[in-house]
Amino acid sequence: MSRHRMDSPSSPAAGSAKALVKGLALVEHVADSDRPLRLIELVEASGLPRPTALRLLDVLCRAEVLRLDDTGAYGLGPRVAAWGQSFLDRLNLRSQAADLMEELVGISGETCFLGVLDGSQVLYVAAVNSPKPVRPAARPGSRNPLHCTGIGKVLLSGLSDDEVAALLVAPLERRTSNTMTDVPTVVRHVQAVRVRGFATDEIENEEGVRCVAAPIRDHTGAVVAGLSVSAPAYRFSPDDVQRLAPDVVRVTTELSRRLGAAPRPDDLTAGVHTPGPERSMR
Repeated sequence: MSRHRMDSPSSPAAGSAKALVKGLALVEHVADSDRPLRLIELVEASGLPRPTALRLLDVLCRAEVLRLDDTGAYGLGPRVAAWGQSFLDRLNLRSQAADLMEELVGISGETCFLGVLDGSQVLYVAAVNSPKPVRPAARPGSRNPLHCTGIGKVLLSGLSDDEVAALLVAPLERRTSNTMTDVPTVVRHVQAVRVRGFATDEIENEEGVRCVAAPIRDHTGAVVAGLSVSAPAYRFSPDDVQRLAPDVVRVTTELSRRLGAAPRPDDLTAGVHTPGPERSMR
């Protein structure tokens, strides 16, 4: 968590602005954690003096940005949830994708995710869950690496090879035994994704989970998001992935059209050999 330390003397922020930056860093530490954090953990992670951290945390709790639980640990407060929902509600992409994601879940019986590029990660902005009790763990607001996820790979496919290489900083994190951790190997893999029009995650990001994803383009033709179907590998075989891929491409082509993207030559035949919504993999 050292990337959020606020002890740099060269910071241009001063006075109340400097306090705001420090307070936001504390909020980000809490948001990045999968559990509430105690004061001593936040002091250590932020590098702030204990009195300063305590004062800022008190202000954040009074504003309901954070809240202090019965164990004395800090978690996100209700105001953050309201802000997050307001942000997501304003994403036109999310509203345009809703019915198409439901369609893919209806076809496959599996979970559908919508994700965008956030720095060097995938940020999931929407999900429609499989009706089955065992399903992938990602949720809106969570993040995953680019190099080992289906959505990450299709987002990379919208960049040049040089941009991909610059974005992927070695050593790449190994999530499973199948994860590609060599940058040149990932670059070559992304080149194939560009040609094929979809990407797969062959148990590369999460143990026992397989995924297929396709890119979403805006009115400029740029890749602005990715949409995937993910499922436990025991019920989503490589053959299932290949059978579902044309449906995923067809749906992302329609979503791209809704966002103003012009038809691409490779879109004109996307999914023509699959019957579409009536086909089920369940």
